[in-house]
Amino acid sequence: MRLLVVNNLYPPQELGGYGRSLADFVWGLGQRSHQVRVLSSNAPYLGPAGHGPSGEPVLRQLQLKGSFEGGVHLNADRKHCAAIDRHNHALVQRLLAAQPVDGILLGNLDLLGPELLAALLAPGVPVLHHVGFMAAPFAVQHWPQAPHYTLVAASQAVRQALQQQGLPVAQAPVVYPGARVELFGPGATGRQPLPSAGLGQAANPLKLAFAGLLMGSKGAHTLVQAAGLLHQAGVSVQLNLAGAAFQPGYWEQLQHTAAQAGLAGLVQWVGQLQRPQLARFLALHHVGVFPSIYPEAFGIVGAEMQASGLALVSSGVGGATELLGGGQCGLPFVAGDAADLSRQLLRLVQQPGLLAALRQRGTQQVQQQFSVTRAAAQLEQLLAQGASSRAASRGSIWF
Repeated sequence: MRLLVVNNLYPPQELGGYGRSLADFVWGLGQRSHQVRVLSSNAPYLGPAGHGPSGEPVLRQLQLKGSFEGGVHLNADRKHCAAIDRHNHALVQRLLAAQPVDGILLGNLDLLGPELLAALLAPGVPVLHHVGFMAAPFAVQHWPQAPHYTLVAASQAVRQALQQQGLPVAQAPVVYPGARVELFGPGATGRQPLPSAGLGQAANPLKLAFAGLLMGSKGAHTLVQAAGLLHQAGVSVQLNLAGAAFQPGYWEQLQHTAAQAGLAGLVQWVGQLQRPQLARFLALHHVGVFPSIYPEAFGIVGAEMQASGLALVSSGVGGATELLGGGQCGLPFVAGDAADLSRQLLRLVQQPGLLAALRQRGTQQVQQQFSVTRAAAQLEQLLAQGASSRAASRGSIWF
């Protein structure tokens, strides 16, 4: 199929993980022999433009009604926003008239607005709107009254949250963003899982990994506090954090917290890592911790930790709980509760069999249920179902 992917931002210009998850979908669909093009905006303050991560062509001519530079800034000029809507509508019309497609995968509408939907729905081809946030992408009155529009939730938690906000999504399909499992684990890095014998002793300290934006809502401070409690209890521990700085002064706050807990020199920040670097980084740890405080749509980094062979300990907020497998594939703790997190980590030190079981079950789960390859197959099936329905209604096959 010839497919168009539409998102407000697209890698290498990205903010957070959702743009990367759309790019992963593009990779997965390309692996299934679909022809994929991308339509997005140009945000040079987030990096260079150009092709996508898999070499896919990206037309960066959509205009945003605001900016993500230094935070989210909305354009309050109604006339200017109306002009942007007209530009975007005309752009989509020209693009789809010149290069017709068989289906559209739509992502994040932030700063684009629901006004873009009319242009995307006009050709009558299936439109899958993948929603990867807990907040509704538009108010209920903007719900498209079009049979070829399908909202796809990034997790069961997202679907439930959207339903609670009034959207008619009780039967919406769920397609997890997923992990590029082939890029993580010993097969990709050549590094075997760290030994668990004598874990927590000076010769084999418990090595903890965090990956995410350095900001309060991601909960890295909870992890630093928990590591401090373990240290005070006599457990040898090392904590390494990867991710871009997002909240000014937050890293300095973490350093201060670590020093107060006696962890000076045992908490390191390696900055933002590209995926091959992240895979090697994760392979150097026993446990991956996902300590987000506020509900997440899913939390791809948790899946990447499992794919890397780490035991996952997670606050399980929002869709993140769906990686835990009811406690069989990861350990939950109360969000923001450093004492509870330290108790769960101590269990892994004291029960090496539990650590090994979580590693094994977590890796198997992400490979079977939460891979990008599986997600791409699901998207393909949904697009094909939409195409079949349209063909039946017209009495002819259209692609």
